[in-house]
Amino acid sequence: MTDTLTTITWLTEWDEAQRQARATKKPILIDVYQDNCGGCERLDTDTFGDPVIAAEISERFVPVKLHLHNDRAVVREWGLLWTPTVLFADRSGKIRYESVNFLPPEQFIDILDIGEARVAMRWRELEKAIQLLKDVEERHPDGPLTAEAMYWRGMAEYFLEKNNPAASKRVWDQIAERFPDSIWAKRQP
Repeated sequence: MTDTLTTITWLTEWDEAQRQARATKKPILIDVYQDNCGGCERLDTDTFGDPVIAAEISERFVPVKLHLHNDRAVVREWGLLWTPTVLFADRSGKIRYESVNFLPPEQFIDILDIGEARVAMRWRELEKAIQLLKDVEERHPDGPLTAEAMYWRGMAEYFLEKNNPAASKRVWDQIAERFPDSIWAKRQP
């Protein structure tokens, strides 16, 4: 991680974000906000204002801000109910992950990794996805997003090992042991 950048240069046009994502092969990070939204203000100030988060977003994503009402033509098809909502889209513009409401920088860094990993999985960049998801677990072994990261890692390992159920089971068994009450422990076949 670098923290040399302190601000994010946000695009405000969806079409331009898609063009840049295709050109750079980066995922798109979409911040959907509205006026008079306390969570939106906190996300902007506390999380996006954090130099580490700002650097990570600027380096790894094509960031775009869209207003829930003013950009309705784009946002409507995503069926959003709450702001802020941060979406992660691949370079074709398909949404691959969603995070609703404010999170502080300490947890949002995990959201960045999970969101980017979910995009990478859809583009068959499985080793990259696995590493991003392992980063969440290493950074916060007992964190609130760790079980989710492990779940998606199990799925990525399943695909990497040519649809081998034993690959996902190895990881999912760890979730059941470490996070038995989590929804991610219950989502196993």
